[in-house]
Amino acid sequence: MKQVALITGASSTIGIAIAKKLANKKIPLILHYYRNKERIDEFMRQQITGNDLLAFSVDLSTIEGIENLFRQIEKTGLKPTILINNVGASHYGLIQDVTYEEYQKIMNIMVMSTFFCSQKVVPNMIRQKFGRIINISSVWGQVGAANEVLYSMAKGAIDSFTKALAKELAPSGITVNAIAPGIVLSPMMANFSQEELEMMKNEIPMNRFAKPEEIASLVVHLLQPESSYITGQIIRIDGGWV
Repeated sequence: MKQVALITGASSTIGIAIAKKLANKKIPLILHYYRNKERIDEFMRQQITGNDLLAFSVDLSTIEGIENLFRQIEKTGLKPTILINNVGASHYGLIQDVTYEEYQKIMNIMVMSTFFCSQKVVPNMIRQKFGRIINISSVWGQVGAANEVLYSMAKGAIDSFTKALAKELAPSGITVNAIAPGIVLSPMMANFSQEELEMMKNEIPMNRFAKPEEIASLVVHLLQPESSYITGQIIRIDGGWV
């Protein structure tokens, strides 16, 4: 059976790390991104010619964008057997300051896209009696974070979705899991001062942040035949932080 992986939010730090790991495994890739075309172009230039490698720029915060993405994928003839729901957006702020527009944006880009992208790939997975759906969540989805209530709620919804869908699809040989990273080294960390970064590091037993490649390695592990009995799990990778 030909494996094909669709990665949403593939231009993010974690998304690119996952794409590199899967490309090294010679898995055909469909990369979704929205704005960071330069990073996708750079990744594609580094790949060996002959690999199946496609990229589509779509706004997944709307149902029209999701429909558009899958119309484009259908035209290629490729049918994803692996879905990595990685698209996301950060949000910091007190609950009383959250606008309806901000609420809608965060819930749509994370929760709605995860639900409907999964819905789109499931029929083919059921026909093939095989599939892997991996949702990139966060430790905040399980324990919550002050000043990140909206973000925590969205990730918590993804965790519940993961557990429920895993039960629904298990009879069809499809696994559904979520990876919940702690703090990951990424450009987003540039918003914090060196002092703040040191304070956060000191709270983590391993005294460091996760590397994107470590998240990607866990993704690869969950795709292996030996992992076919792992489903419905929210797997934290946080250096013992939570």
